[in-house]
Amino acid sequence: MKDVFNLIKLVWQEKKYLLFAFICSLFVAAFTYLFVNLVQPIVDELIISSGQNSSLVPETSGGKFRLMNFILQRFQLSKEELIWFLPVLVLVVVFGKGLFTFLSSYLMKAAGHRVIKRLRDDLFNHMMRQSAGFFDRIPTGDLMTRLTNDIDKIHQAISGSLADFIEEIFVLLALLIGVFIIDFRLAMASVVITPLAIIPLAIFSHQLKKKSLAGQKKMSQIYNLIHETITGNKIVKAFTAEEFELKRFFAATRDYFKTMLKLAWIGSLSSPFMEFIGGAVGAFILFVGTRRIAEGFISAGDFGAFVLAIFMMYTPINRLNRANNVLQQAVACYQRVKEIFEMTPQIQDHPEAVGLDKVEGRITFENVSFAYNQDRPALVNVSFDVKPKETVAIVGLSGAGKTTIINLLTRFYEPTSGRILIDGLDIKKIKLSCLRRQIGLVTQDIILFNDTVRNNIAYGQNDIPLERIIAAAQLAMAHDFIMALPQGYDTLIGEKGGLLSSGQRQRIALARAIVRNPAVLILDEATSALDSESERLIQLALSNIVKERTTIIIAHRIWTVRHADRILVVDRGRIVEMGTHEELYTLNGIYRKLYDLQFPEEGEAEF
Repeated sequence: MKDVFNLIKLVWQEKKYLLFAFICSLFVAAFTYLFVNLVQPIVDELIISSGQNSSLVPETSGGKFRLMNFILQRFQLSKEELIWFLPVLVLVVVFGKGLFTFLSSYLMKAAGHRVIKRLRDDLFNHMMRQSAGFFDRIPTGDLMTRLTNDIDKIHQAISGSLADFIEEIFVLLALLIGVFIIDFRLAMASVVITPLAIIPLAIFSHQLKKKSLAGQKKMSQIYNLIHETITGNKIVKAFTAEEFELKRFFAATRDYFKTMLKLAWIGSLSSPFMEFIGGAVGAFILFVGTRRIAEGFISAGDFGAFVLAIFMMYTPINRLNRANNVLQQAVACYQRVKEIFEMTPQIQDHPEAVGLDKVEGRITFENVSFAYNQDRPALVNVSFDVKPKETVAIVGLSGAGKTTIINLLTRFYEPTSGRILIDGLDIKKIKLSCLRRQIGLVTQDIILFNDTVRNNIAYGQNDIPLERIIAAAQLAMAHDFIMALPQGYDTLIGEKGGLLSSGQRQRIALARAIVRNPAVLILDEATSALDSESERLIQLALSNIVKERTTIIIAHRIWTVRHADRILVVDRGRIVEMGTHEELYTLNGIYRKLYDLQFPEEGEAEF
């Protein structure tokens, strides 16, 4: 029940809708209670006494309060008037119950939709605010499951089952009050058997919650497999691994099927169990009730109303049971959603962080160390200084720590020790948004969106005029091929820019970086996967761009960085050499070995 109250607390954000839904549910319960009480005058006054000529409804016997007697006596109706009045009253009661059932259901659904929209928006916003390490730890498929499937289950519970839960509790209470008013002793005898259902129902609820949580985890695994297989479809086909991926997927769906089958078994068992309890209560009532009538304690009409109320209780009890099944699944999903909300971003703005409107572009690393995990450091006491508008290249073998330097400069991760400064200011004291606005980043793995060329270049800045976009594209040597596309800058480029060549995607990414006019431009292996012609165009573009800003280039191909102002050589997380191309080549160290490996035919000839 505590978990259900957590869902109600979530819906309470829309308390106006919830309060009106509560009021409507009370009216539903009241009309249900009134409908049950209509049985007594129908049986006693219209059926049993149909052959008698009594002019008025008789007074209540034995001091017992009867709601319908109280109502009918106010109208002073004769037996003939009752014949048309009671059917009309039945129609009014049924209509009223239906009207308020509709209003209660609609209000709860409206509240549910509003709450779920806010919950999904807040969850996505919370995810977007997380640091890079968050996305390293949690698979994409798992995040997708929580944003879609888990929240959909919560939506089903709030909009449907929670409404049923609230309404049927009120109806059940009204019916219980009714049977106790009709005959207290018979009601007490009827509810003796009911507690037998409480323990099994609690067991059902616990198992439903447990299996639901397991089922959602299995679904996350399926989402992960789908995401990996679709995004990596070319690798799957290149390695003819279709059968391998099918086996993985079938195994995951089989595990999910087994879990959901157990969930279905528990959910299906609970309804007939509750029905059996209801049948046992009904049989007991018939046995005791007939004796009560024979002994003159209640009339046939009272007993009819009593039996109708008891059997009408089956509907709310059954719906409460079904609602409980859905709510337990929703509770498990809500726990998974809360797990994300409880994760705080590792990298946040410092309380005293300041803005950064204008940057010269001086970058300083002071004894910076970092490790993705404690077993293997990625950087060890790295120190260097980049002057404003200087072009610095960073080279080294794969895994040497080149990209880690960029990850720290952009604050995707925090150094374990040391400081990084821009224009003498520690980047931890700069607002993240301001810091990253000053940095233009182009990576080897180009991420473009299934949108137009124009929107990809102006990504995140809808107010950029087309003239600036064109100017950035011209600097990136992309304007000519863009104009050759079917709709020019309004051409859709497909998912990840799949309708463009690698070189075209790279130049659009470069235009996207420079349209913001960043003070610092970072190129992380930006030309490593390009053909000679595309690389030539990128180099021409770079010669236009790097003059007015600080530029850091990470490259495997040393040829592309020979003309950098300075070159840093990174090896095993340390900067081991630093200088111009000529200085490093004559040093006869790691840089020369890398250069000779790539260009063995040149040797000393270039000098």
